[in-house]
Amino acid sequence: MGPPGSTLGDASLITATFLFTDIEGSTSLWEREPEAMRVALQRHNALLSSAIARHRGCVFKTVGDAFCVTFDDGADALAAAYQIQTSLGAETWPTRAPLRVRVALHTGPAYLCEGDYFGTTVNRCARLLAVTRGGQTLLTAATETLLRAALPAHSTLRDTGLLRLRDLPRPVHVFQLMHPGLSPDLLELGDTSGGHKLEAEPIARFRPIDLYEVPTLPSVVLHALRVMQDPNSGATAVERVIVHDLAISAKILRVANSAFFGFSRRISTIADAVRVLGFTNVQGMIISVGAFDAFRTERLNLREFWTHSITTATAARFLRLRSPVVGCSPDEAFTAGILHDIGKLIFAVQAEPAYQRVLELRRGSAISSLEAERMLFEFTHPEVGEMVAERWDLPSRYVAAIAHHHDPAGAGDESPFCALIGLADRAAYAALAVDYTPSERDGGLTALLDTLGLDSLHWQDCLHHLQEARQSIDAFVGAIQ
Repeated sequence: MGPPGSTLGDASLITATFLFTDIEGSTSLWEREPEAMRVALQRHNALLSSAIARHRGCVFKTVGDAFCVTFDDGADALAAAYQIQTSLGAETWPTRAPLRVRVALHTGPAYLCEGDYFGTTVNRCARLLAVTRGGQTLLTAATETLLRAALPAHSTLRDTGLLRLRDLPRPVHVFQLMHPGLSPDLLELGDTSGGHKLEAEPIARFRPIDLYEVPTLPSVVLHALRVMQDPNSGATAVERVIVHDLAISAKILRVANSAFFGFSRRISTIADAVRVLGFTNVQGMIISVGAFDAFRTERLNLREFWTHSITTATAARFLRLRSPVVGCSPDEAFTAGILHDIGKLIFAVQAEPAYQRVLELRRGSAISSLEAERMLFEFTHPEVGEMVAERWDLPSRYVAAIAHHHDPAGAGDESPFCALIGLADRAAYAALAVDYTPSERDGGLTALLDTLGLDSLHWQDCLHHLQEARQSIDAFVGAIQ
């Protein structure tokens, strides 16, 4: 894949041509014809593996029916794509309709770390795949320039023009591989509207943050959250679920009895914690404990992450009690504050070397974490957090706060709630004395205060409250570790 270049932590910067594939409509095919798809997928994998091996490709990841491949030579990548499409097109499939596979190619630098690749080149290839239709092969101009004189026999390239792909600041010049047997209906591309989700599954699948590999919350935590969302459930029902995991039970009780809540009597059971603290408070504790256990990492300091999250939660509750605008309970505000930066936790676990660079950029310059994330990944922690929160089936209000605490105006009816969490996030940075460069999308401190019906005195009171609560916040963080 070329000689290693500059490094980023443990990652080496290399240049390669990336080839991504994906079966169009595979989820519905599995639902309708599971046995036929089992046989079809085996044949699909054999045909793709043969084409990739013949043309000297290296498969670095497979996810379900999707292949991620690198090539030293762009011409080899295109030859492999040609063989893939023509061999699939000639196959007789056991499914009622033939399998149609999307193929996308892009060439450029990417970071290689522990057998996986990440960076803007990988992201561009993923976004191109998202607008590719089954049976099509699309490639960027960066790849086309390498192989325009080395096309497979009987094939041509069709210039499709400039396409605007999701989240990319500039249009991408795209070409389509034309070959015998290509259906005329494949001369059109998929949805390329820039402001909407473009087939979210393929996009997520090939980002360096791979949602299929993101740790889920422990099963006991997910079960408990489902029980707590049932209006007919009581404290005993929650306890019956949690007690099956002694470690999580012990941590929840440790948090409940910490200085953060400051009860004079000891809380000895999960049911007692629910009755005394309330469903929403215990829900926040369960998520915190479960996430801390699921996302342990050696390289990044998660204590700093959790201190910021609990401080934000504390600020959110304080500000909610003073805002006449936000239609939520103080406990809901607290839980949203805990969850608001969950996307950063995903970055920390799944892209540690690159995310170290995000932290370095943020500390060493006047750019925000959002700008640093966009620079390295082309997407941000609110976007990653939103996808993970939806996968975890968290309440929609919390999903909105995770996705829009930096741009509350984009949250629709939940805009005031997201403004509350955005203001609390700012307060946490200020109170913890971390140099904080606000994003322009926040709209400014005054605008957030105005949205919530608050003023500068409320802001100063909040900062003072957070300073006084610092020891109890540290106690909460210590209890969940």
